Amino acid sequence: MPAALLLFVALASQFAPTWLELGVRTVTRDADHDSIAVTGALGAFRSVKLTATGSPVRFRRVVLHFENGADQPHRLSELVPDGGQSHSIHLEADERALRRIDFWYDEKSVGRKGAVVQVIGRH
Repeated sequence: MPAALLLFVALASQFAPTWLELGVRTVTRDADHDSIAVTGALGAFRSVKLTATGSPVRFRRVVLHFENGADQPHRLSELVPDGGQSHSIHLEADERALRRIDFWYDEKSVGRKGAVVQVIGRH
């Protein structure tokens, strides 16, 4: 591989966005709504995604709650496959420090053993 290409690959990976875990919740067929408190990664975020492991999950709605008391609702109609992730949800410019994320999903889309939903964020 030419040296210039190696340098480009090294620089590109250095500036690739890093996604951090904001919280995790196991969901089941017993409910259609859950909440994740953001405790691990603090600070301002530009966007978030939802991931699903163990079963697909069809998300219907997400409400982002910020430290300043503002809320940012999003309607979704997205089936996240087992091992997959949702599209990026961009946070409004002056409301980026997250406190909690509420999400609604189709409980019938969740497998018998449930699914682990993770919220990841990018600074």
